[in-house]
Amino acid sequence: MELSAAVRGAQTNARGIMLCGGDKFFCSGLDLEWGLNQSRHAMREFFLELGNCVLSLLKSPIPIVGAIKSHAIGAGMALLLACDYRYGSRGRVLIGKPEMLIGVPNPHFADQLLRFVAGNFIASDLIYSGRLVTAEEACSLDLVHGVDDKLSIESVAWQQLTFLGDLNPEAFAETKRMRCGRFCANAREQMSARVARQVEIFSSEEAQKRLREAAKRLTR
Repeated sequence: MELSAAVRGAQTNARGIMLCGGDKFFCSGLDLEWGLNQSRHAMREFFLELGNCVLSLLKSPIPIVGAIKSHAIGAGMALLLACDYRYGSRGRVLIGKPEMLIGVPNPHFADQLLRFVAGNFIASDLIYSGRLVTAEEACSLDLVHGVDDKLSIESVAWQQLTFLGDLNPEAFAETKRMRCGRFCANAREQMSARVARQVEIFSSEEAQKRLREAAKRLTR
């Protein structure tokens, strides 16, 4: 993915990364219409690349701050949670993992990352219910570090990134490695097998039926 390449490139010539999105979506996750027309091999490659992208954010030795002015759903939520600090706009800015509602499990790395950040109690509720929460509620659940107006949120995130970028780079990198290293190693070890099972379920008759129904709802 281009994002993974950009993160790797920034590590050689930048003190930090700010991850932002558009005014309508920070990231909307998997395009169901696209996914329904892909082979098992293509979906396996997609989920593996997405997992590698999330791990590249978590393993980055330089600080990464995420700022969302719009929805971060499915894969978008995973990318946001992989940032060191996370900020969201007030208003109808929704965050969540609705995969279970459309008939498929979360990718293993996304499931485990939500549990890593929020703990099992909150993560299980969000995963099983598939409910979307506002940035304000996400802040109360410790999913984001702060909220502000849409016009100001990126400035707030930039101030935090500037602070982190002024820290001793080696000290920051080692501290982040201690925080995320074991999680990344476990996710990497299990990724291939878990993605294989993910694709098996995604391709099943029951899941395909539910995914087609979800795709139709989204196009209305």
